[in-house]
Amino acid sequence: MTPMIWLIIIIAALVAEFIRIELYGACAAAGSLAGLAACLLGLADIWQIAIAVGLTVFLIVAVRPVGMKYVMRARREKELMELEGCDAIVTCRIDNAQNAGIVRIGGRNWSARSNRPNAVIREGEVVTVIAMRGEVAYVDIKRKKGNGR
Repeated sequence: MTPMIWLIIIIAALVAEFIRIELYGACAAAGSLAGLAACLLGLADIWQIAIAVGLTVFLIVAVRPVGMKYVMRARREKELMELEGCDAIVTCRIDNAQNAGIVRIGGRNWSARSNRPNAVIREGEVVTVIAMRGEVAYVDIKRKKGNGR
C-alpha cells in the first residue's frame, strides 16, 4: 500500500472520531499510523495491514474501555451543567432538615435540596436549578417578575 492510502485512512478515521466520539476512530487512526510506519519501513502489504489491524484491535480491546470511562464522565458533567438555570417543578416537598425532596426537570425526576438552609418548598412550586451535584439538584424558588412579589 502507498503512504497516500494510509494517510487517507487516517484522515477518514479521525473525521469519524470527531463526528461521534466513541474512540473507535482514534483506535483505527492509531492502527493506520502504525500501518503507515510499516509502509515507510518497506514492509510488504500483508505486514502493513496485519500491523494496522492488530494494533487497532488491541487498542479497542485494551485501551478504549478505560478511555470511554473518562469520555462518559465528561459527557455526564456537561449534561448536569446544562441543567443549571433550568426551571423545575417540585413533585415531592423539599425539606433540607429531612434530606427530602424531588423535582422534575425535563421529564426526569431528581433528588432535590434547597440552596437555602432550613428551607421548605411545597409540592407544585416552580423552582430554578442553581447547581447539580451528582444526582441532587440544588434549587431556589423561582422569583416572579413584576411588582417585586
